[in-house]
Amino acid sequence: MNAQILILAGSLMGMLWLAPLAAEPQPPRAVDLEFESGAGRLSGTLFLPAGEGPFPAVVFIEGSGDSSYREGWEPGERRPWFWPQLQRWFEQRGHAVYLHDKPGVGRSAGNWRREDFDDRADNVIAALRAVAAQPDIDAARIGVLGHSQGGWIGVMVAARWPGEVAYVVSLAGPATGVRQQIIEDTRNRWQCEGHRLLALREAGLRALLSTLGAVGRLIPAGYLSGIVRYDPADDLARVESPMLALFAGNDIMVMPETNVAPLESHFGRVSGNRQVFIRTLEGVDHFFREGEFCLGGPRPQRFAPGFWEAMETPAFWQSATPDGG
Repeated sequence: MNAQILILAGSLMGMLWLAPLAAEPQPPRAVDLEFESGAGRLSGTLFLPAGEGPFPAVVFIEGSGDSSYREGWEPGERRPWFWPQLQRWFEQRGHAVYLHDKPGVGRSAGNWRREDFDDRADNVIAALRAVAAQPDIDAARIGVLGHSQGGWIGVMVAARWPGEVAYVVSLAGPATGVRQQIIEDTRNRWQCEGHRLLALREAGLRALLSTLGAVGRLIPAGYLSGIVRYDPADDLARVESPMLALFAGNDIMVMPETNVAPLESHFGRVSGNRQVFIRTLEGVDHFFREGEFCLGGPRPQRFAPGFWEAMETPAFWQSATPDGG
């Protein structure tokens, strides 16, 4: 009996040795990817999902300021959930994701304060082309996703290089001009802080921004003078790609009340494109967290319920990736 057991055990071991081992799931790969722009060499990371390509991809576009996307992956840093959670959402759907730092941020050369929106758009299209050149990427299926100021830039890129952008996702991206967005944001903050004479304050701010824009036409007068005249109406009119625009009901910076209507009015006016999908999430702030309109107090460091459902919007993805990619 013992001899039979030993023979059977030996046979089973032989079968296991000959049988192919089940492949363990591979983690996403993070690849450093630099590219040349007008500002110099910019640095970023390409996240590739598990499996074999070519993969569809999306280029993320950050908002204003000098924060680095790299902070999102470091515990204790600012908003360590925003870009990582978005990256993982796309990864789970088989998309590669690329993020890069602005000029002068992180390991990127240059100085973003010396650039205007045209420069930012040039940087993003250079990033998109660098991603498209990678062997694991399907160059015909690359979209852009911009948050806040990045929403303006995503629209610019899609409008000015239509054959290279498969789709646009705008998260709290304004459809009004820079001047109007600054006025609304500042007025809202004044109101939340209980200031009086708001109409007089707003009139002074309008005059200041108009003067700054006029001076900026003639001489460099700081970063704001180079962007304050931008209005997205013409770019929105020329977008040919499908666009998903999410707005936050309690957004103190980009109010749905003043941005949804111009987006609907301007989008596709020249291109004839009517594939714009607009969702407003109530009770959430500029970063799509649960929060009141007026700022203050700690907020959940996660996307609010309903955000991912809005991101899933089937009609948008069916038009953006008709082959199911």
